[in-house]
Amino acid sequence: MKRSSVILILLVLVSVISCQRDDICPEKTDTTPLLIIRFHENQDPFDLKAPQNLNVRELGNDSSYIYYRYSRDSIAIPLRTDQDVTELLFTVNAPDTSATNPVPGITDTLRFSYGREQEYLNRACAYKVNFVGLNIELTDPASAENWIDDITIEQPNVEDEKQAHVSIFF
Repeated sequence: MKRSSVILILLVLVSVISCQRDDICPEKTDTTPLLIIRFHENQDPFDLKAPQNLNVRELGNDSSYIYYRYSRDSIAIPLRTDQDVTELLFTVNAPDTSATNPVPGITDTLRFSYGREQEYLNRACAYKVNFVGLNIELTDPASAENWIDDITIEQPNVEDEKQAHVSIFF
């Protein structure tokens, strides 16, 4: 074998061995799960019902909505990973903000409290946060203006997005 062929083979071998794998988190990897909420008809709890024109936003954040004028029977919301509490405003029959003289909707404030457990996935994906011991409080349950009648926690630990964690009856 010629010397130039040996050098070429060694260079190729060294370049292949020295390549690093890309640190990209695969899409199929479970990351921090969203909280799945299903909405039910209060009169018949087995029937799913979509609240009309639902807005969801974090308390204190007037400009950014998680959902804006949404009308489906379930939602997936992020919980804060830097605190043990997330407070969200749920507004039903939310007005179109571009309309002149919009009629305000009915807003309920929900306080989600939980513990956080970090789970190391790998170098590419880093950590995910699981939420344990979920508790939900309607901040003003005695108000006549509430549209939410009852809340049931189906799964107190939020570790995946395979089934509903919370049911809201209205």
